[in-house]
Amino acid sequence: MSEKFIIGVDGSEQSRAALDWGLRRAGERGASVELMYVTDDTFLSESVAFVSEAQKASDEMLAAECAYAKRSGFAGSVTGTAVVGHPVTELEQASKRADLLVLGAHSGSRFAGTFFGTRAVKVAAVAHCPVAVIPKPRTAEEGERVPGIVVGVDGSEPSKRAIAVAAAEASRAGVPLIAVYAWMPPLTPGLEYLWSEDLIAAQRSAAEEAIAIGTAGLADRYPDLEVQRKLVQAPPVTALVEAAAGADLLVVGSRGHGGFSRLLLGSVSHGVLQELPCPTLVTRAE
Repeated sequence: MSEKFIIGVDGSEQSRAALDWGLRRAGERGASVELMYVTDDTFLSESVAFVSEAQKASDEMLAAECAYAKRSGFAGSVTGTAVVGHPVTELEQASKRADLLVLGAHSGSRFAGTFFGTRAVKVAAVAHCPVAVIPKPRTAEEGERVPGIVVGVDGSEPSKRAIAVAAAEASRAGVPLIAVYAWMPPLTPGLEYLWSEDLIAAQRSAAEEAIAIGTAGLADRYPDLEVQRKLVQAPPVTALVEAAAGADLLVVGSRGHGGFSRLLLGSVSHGVLQELPCPTLVTRAE
């Protein structure tokens, strides 16, 4: 049975970037595509005429995006769904019947002004399938694309799942897997002088061991996969955002469903999605 991708659309530039990315990936995977638009009932008047006009506008926008998808050269099945409700709730429900949910969002914490906006982060936290959050394409001023798939290593179960997914993605795409381990000396105000060079060297050695353990077995599973291991002395979000700038994909983990997005995604995944240095895939807990 072929995979099914649901791509959120809203007519914005960010939405179109997500649509382009989702169509390319669906073509590579032989997946069918469903485009989905949610009319936010929070802002709808109780006037029947107003609701009717809003529904008509959403249907027209959805039809235009479906036509664009079919003109793009995508050979698979494309359908469209327009619903009225709360976007996060509707997309969470839709994720139950999808293999991948693709959403567009601003990069660099510039979420305001789009339909999805910070909702992409909230949806990523509660979705029942993996979620890809796609920024606008990089401009020349932002630098060239850097082939590779980036993943963070920290020994946690979400990290282990993210590493497995990232390795499979990198092997399939024929690009390097860039494994990043971020570490910082414990910061105790007033006691910084206790951190001698020997202690810092010992912590770095522990970090080297941790990244080796985290990526162990990948060479056996993917003999042709190039694995680049990077130890970065920086906060985890900073390390991942800088390593993933211009990368093909950044893979992060999540912890489950329900509750607050920051708790479910973890502070690192939540922080990365706020910055969005490149297309970012949020894996699901098993």
